[in-house]
Amino acid sequence: MKNRFTMSRTGEMGHHERVRMYVCPKCNSLVDQPKRRWWSGWRYCLNGHVLYVRGLGPSLEQPFWKSFLKGLARGISVFGLIVLTFSIAPDYHAASMARAASMRRWSGADVGFVVAIFYLFTGLSLLRKAHFWAGRAGPVQRLVTHARGRAYGFLAAIPCQFGIVIALLFAK
Repeated sequence: MKNRFTMSRTGEMGHHERVRMYVCPKCNSLVDQPKRRWWSGWRYCLNGHVLYVRGLGPSLEQPFWKSFLKGLARGISVFGLIVLTFSIAPDYHAASMARAASMRRWSGADVGFVVAIFYLFTGLSLLRKAHFWAGRAGPVQRLVTHARGRAYGFLAAIPCQFGIVIALLFAK
C-alpha cells in the first residue's frame, strides 16, 4: 500500500502537497524553491541559470510514460494542425505564391516532411542530452527519464506523420 503521507519541508508528517524539485542542468543541483524572473516568469536557480531545457520544458523530474505521451501528443497535434491548414486552405497559399512566380507552391505534404524532419532532429538531440546526463553524477540524472520519454515520443510521432503525408499524397 502506498504511503498517503508525504514529508513537508520541515520534516513533519501530514497531508501536504508534494514538493516539486527542479534540477539545474548547468549547476547539477536540486532547487527547492526557485525564484521567478519578473519580466519573463521563468524560474531560475541561485546561480542565475534558467530552469528550462529546450525540448523538455521546465527541468522537473517526470516519469517516462507521462513524458512519452506528452511528446507523442505534441508531435501529432502540431503536425496535424499544420497539414490541416495547408490542406483546407490551398487557395490562400496559392494567392500569396502567385506574386513569386519563380517559387513553387508548397503543399501539405511538403510541410509535413519538413515538420517530421524537425521532430526527428529534436528527438535525436534530446536523446543525446539524456545520454550525456546519464554519464554525469548527481541530481541531473533525474532528468534522464524525462528526456528519454519526450525524445521517444517525438520519434514515435514521426511514423504517424509520414503516414499522414503518404495519405495526403495518394488523396490527390
